[in-house]
Amino acid sequence: MATPTVLRRTTYLRPMSKSDPLLPYKGSIIKEMYLHTADENYVVARWAHDNRLYTDFFWNSVHALEKYMKAMLLFNGHPVKGHSHGLTGLYAEVVKVAGKLLPPLLTRPANLNIHHWVDLKPEEFLERLDGNGNADNRYLTYGYAQHAWYVHMVDTMVWSIRRLALPLDDPIVPRSQLATAPTHREVLERQPTYSNHLSLPLEQIIGGGDGDARRALLNNNCAFAPDDFVHEPRASGTAGRNPVLLRRILHPLRSDHADGARHGYELASWLLSSTKQSKPVREEIQDAMRDALAKHPGIDKPKP
Repeated sequence: MATPTVLRRTTYLRPMSKSDPLLPYKGSIIKEMYLHTADENYVVARWAHDNRLYTDFFWNSVHALEKYMKAMLLFNGHPVKGHSHGLTGLYAEVVKVAGKLLPPLLTRPANLNIHHWVDLKPEEFLERLDGNGNADNRYLTYGYAQHAWYVHMVDTMVWSIRRLALPLDDPIVPRSQLATAPTHREVLERQPTYSNHLSLPLEQIIGGGDGDARRALLNNNCAFAPDDFVHEPRASGTAGRNPVLLRRILHPLRSDHADGARHGYELASWLLSSTKQSKPVREEIQDAMRDALAKHPGIDKPKP
């Protein structure tokens, strides 16, 4: 496993900006609200994956990456107020700012022994991740499909975006002290394994000795694990879960048998009157109810 420069380096890049004297104070807010909480989400996501709790793996991975991207944009003067929680839209904005600092393709790390891997563009992976971990899927409305390499792609995305949470085009030290000081962007381009030490939960867990959180974070983590970390085999393979609304409501509503359609209609009526569903889900169920009623008149009434 590659030794993370985040621990080896002792010279830290500090956000400095002549154009924005409030940046250190803004940076404190960004670190506390976005980066600190993102680190916690990321550690929980890896722990959930280790324990095959995939709903929480997806949920926390999406939250972590959303916050890392928003922190990066805020550090570089881009408001995030108008952004929704969608990862792909946020990432498009991050790409505009970061350019070639981001990976063009998520490939298998050279030192990772895994039986199966499919290279994906970051945008492709984020779309999959968002589909499995977005707010509408908190209740497994859509189910999920999980592959063993997803957690490692999350690792790569976290590493690639978290290190960019700096004012990229500001010099690493004031030009009054060093006229030829490179910018943060230049340093990160020259040293692709470098990451600023942020003194946040990831650094504290990595440097904090052994423990459950450290093992959850670092085991088989090619992006962050130090060379001396002793890895253990982890579960591999795919996992999936079909949505219960498909099994219990939509499939019965499409039945050729009136009794089955009536059963689905009754459950659909109860669900829509008793719970809040997203607009697309609600409309799909309502359409299926109308189609079932047209096919089996009277299923909206008690069975005689």
